[in-house]
Amino acid sequence: MDILMRHSCRRRARGGFILLEAMLATAIFAMAVLALARCIEGGLLAGVVQKEDSRARRALLNRMRELEFGAQPYADITSGLELKGEFTGMVLKQFVVPLELTDQNKKIVDGLLEVTLEVSWPGGGGSRASKQLKFYAYPAAG
Repeated sequence: MDILMRHSCRRRARGGFILLEAMLATAIFAMAVLALARCIEGGLLAGVVQKEDSRARRALLNRMRELEFGAQPYADITSGLELKGEFTGMVLKQFVVPLELTDQNKKIVDGLLEVTLEVSWPGGGGSRASKQLKFYAYPAAG
């Protein structure tokens, strides 16, 4: 009888240990699934950020070309210009600073402009993301 009781107690102890192992394995599996979900979320967010960054670059490049070819004037737009079409939701600002530089003969080079274009759009977390392009233009030469 004593042997039977010991055998029964061992089986119960082993059953409890198996239950503990199963619970631990389930907890580890759940943490792995949560980590995988975080990785997928990060990948999706990176894709969205890359797409928005590419869209902002195109908006800046389009505006620079409009200025270079004379379709838009070289003037300050500090209040922001709401873009339309493919760039809906983006706001463009344009800053033009006339530069007075001298050449190697100490003559003033007039008409050179420093143009800064900045586009901003709603980013993640309620903040605004922005991208900037700075270039020099010499509209008097054309």
